[in-house]
Amino acid sequence: MKRIEELYNGRIHDIRLNTSYPLSPTDWIRYQTIGSLPFCEDEVLSFYLHIPFCRQLCSFCEYTRMICPSEAAQRRYLTTLQGDIDRFLENHPNIILNGFDIGGGTPTSLTEVSFSRLLDIYWNVLERTSQTDDFEPSIEGTFQTVTQEKLRKIADAGIKRLSLGIQTSDRKILTRHGRKDSDVDRMLAIMEEAKKVGIQKINLDLMYGLDGQTVDTVIKDIQLLRQLSPEQITLYELRPNMLRYAISKTKEERYQAYAMYYVALTGLGYDAKFGQNTFSSEKDDLGLSSYLRHRMLACSPYRGFGISAQSMNALGICYNKYKNYPSQSIDLSGASYESETFYRLPSIELLNKYIAISAYYGGFSLKTASNIIGTDAEKYFQQEMDFCLSEGLVTKDNDSIRITPKGFFDYGAVFSLFYLRE
Repeated sequence: MKRIEELYNGRIHDIRLNTSYPLSPTDWIRYQTIGSLPFCEDEVLSFYLHIPFCRQLCSFCEYTRMICPSEAAQRRYLTTLQGDIDRFLENHPNIILNGFDIGGGTPTSLTEVSFSRLLDIYWNVLERTSQTDDFEPSIEGTFQTVTQEKLRKIADAGIKRLSLGIQTSDRKILTRHGRKDSDVDRMLAIMEEAKKVGIQKINLDLMYGLDGQTVDTVIKDIQLLRQLSPEQITLYELRPNMLRYAISKTKEERYQAYAMYYVALTGLGYDAKFGQNTFSSEKDDLGLSSYLRHRMLACSPYRGFGISAQSMNALGICYNKYKNYPSQSIDLSGASYESETFYRLPSIELLNKYIAISAYYGGFSLKTASNIIGTDAEKYFQQEMDFCLSEGLVTKDNDSIRITPKGFFDYGAVFSLFYLRE
């Protein structure tokens, strides 16, 4: 117990510890293998399609993206994306999908013609696969790039969840971070139109820890959310490892901002446990697409398509071409964006990755952890659990380990005891 306490106290000021794993890409070099990640044993999995195009590039974004190119370049990208998907499905003809997310970037930044092509690709996949009963696909967008026609196409494709990024309601903060805002009337009109055409769930993304954010701007955000009344809300912390972004807010200020959002949103009827970043107006909905539910909470396999997209199964993780490349060095005219290398990971590394990602949700499942490492996770983590429980940093509820309000203040140090053991 003394050793665990020393580890914890030594980590509470380590800004690298959040939900990222590994801490450095070089940590996995010894696991790097030539070839691609095989999925021959995976019948049930999720798909993720990465569209790297945006109308503007936000300074805090850590994903591979670029200013939206010409329609000809968009067409080439989608053609290559279609080819990669076709080859995968030809080699895996009995796929059952439990999730399908289209993200980026900003998928809705595509032209109307290209956006139609994207949804044709999506629909073609559904026609060639089966889907589980809990299949709930999702697509990302922004209020600035969504149109009535795109909303109709989303609904016609059967996608019932739309995730729209706001980040903050404060125009000065958005401008400082290279992002434009939308007026409230436009937001309300888009959400009304989305419901009219049949999109059932709208998720709104916000961030805390942004440069210039204050108690007053958080209050404005909450007032905006009360007006818009989305079905789901996701809160993202601005992390110091986001492209080595300089953090201007202290840990105390970030904690205060999250706590303000949490108290206000649960007061408005949103369901969430303290420490998780997803809020839902429907109890037990979890506030996630089925892709994210299976990936974050159950460590289920998923296959990513498009530049820099990530894939994972019980053998390891791979990243498609151009991961962490500057946008000017990315070639959109290639015949494939497939990965040429993957990391063949031991089960303990897969466990570490799972716990770090699941920390977004404020906890992790002992059952899932046990399945990953093939042994009783409760016994495996006995010392860590004893310390965290005795200090009031986590709770244990049957299968679930969850962060407490006390533990959330130093959540990076808490969760790292389970995914970065010494």
